[in-house]
Amino acid sequence: MSRDAIVFIARILRKQRDLPRYVVIDPEHLPGRNAAFAANVFLNGAGPFARNIRPWGKGSDVFFFNLTGPQCRKAGIDTGDRCEVRVVPAG
Repeated sequence: MSRDAIVFIARILRKQRDLPRYVVIDPEHLPGRNAAFAANVFLNGAGPFARNIRPWGKGSDVFFFNLTGPQCRKAGIDTGDRCEVRVVPAG
């Protein structure tokens, strides 16, 4: 698969306060991908944050990655914010 950066705008999501925040990646941003992969993620230019990009599963074709509280603080983002996401596949 390509190691080219994938750049898009996303909303920072969270299902409930005791769960991590996450970002959903539409499948058109990851053509040819169908399995989890390691990547460095930048949020509004902050990072890199080492993340595992995973398929959502459950009959959906989207991917996602989780974010920690410290990563969100470093990027200056919170739940509901929109930001530029840059995903650089590792390896």
